[in-house]
Amino acid sequence: MLELVLIKLGGSLITDKNQPYTARLETMQKLVTEISLVKQKNPSLKLIIGNGAGSFGHQSAHKHNTINGVVCDIDKLGFCLVHQDVLDLNRLLANCFLQASFPVVSLPPFMMVVTQNKKLLQANFSVIENSFKAGLIPLVFGDVVLDQSIGGTILSTDTLLVELAKYFHVQGNYRVKLINAGNYPGVYDQNRQVIPEITPANYTQIKAAIGKSESVDVTGGMIQKVEEFLAIADWGIDCWIIDGNIPGNLFKAILGQATLGTVIRAGEY
Repeated sequence: MLELVLIKLGGSLITDKNQPYTARLETMQKLVTEISLVKQKNPSLKLIIGNGAGSFGHQSAHKHNTINGVVCDIDKLGFCLVHQDVLDLNRLLANCFLQASFPVVSLPPFMMVVTQNKKLLQANFSVIENSFKAGLIPLVFGDVVLDQSIGGTILSTDTLLVELAKYFHVQGNYRVKLINAGNYPGVYDQNRQVIPEITPANYTQIKAAIGKSESVDVTGGMIQKVEEFLAIADWGIDCWIIDGNIPGNLFKAILGQATLGTVIRAGEY
């Protein structure tokens, strides 16, 4: 069975979410180095890497309220501006990987997904599979997508990676894991302590303590992540939320070693 790890490099990690259009290039380069080292250690490992929108896409998406639909000409222009902003950030990250001789290929969700009333309607992930076959590493990101009911909306990186995790899990020949590396140590409880494990059994007790993002985030922040990850935990897909700033933390998480963060799983196996 092939091992597939889906990695999200969060917008709060690779950009300064409080400073519009400000990338953290040094952080990007460190993360790229860790991922490259993992691939050297385990060449057969399959990777899908996604990046959040951070202070790029969230700014324009908030300004144009793109997540709630695209109707008039101003909305259409806003839709395209959001798309351009997320492309700009993804291009910066792609350049970091390419400079490290890491063969990533940027794949916009706009070309793979259609929604209806903000819910996934159809997806064609064959380009991801074909990239694997070609020895390339897909680099995806949150993006605007066309919506059959409201014209257009935004598909978050978290949602996209969850859908990809389910897609490859169902095929039966992949052991799938999802890692969310952000600018936070994990999921906090009401005392600002990291919750080591979240399961359906303890989620009702801790839900009220999980906050929204303090910065502009049109796609729901931490609580949205946790709930989407819980939804696939029952499939046997473990999801990790870790601090990407800690040297070696992402490296260890990809390899399945002990890390600092929160794991979201179905519970006792």
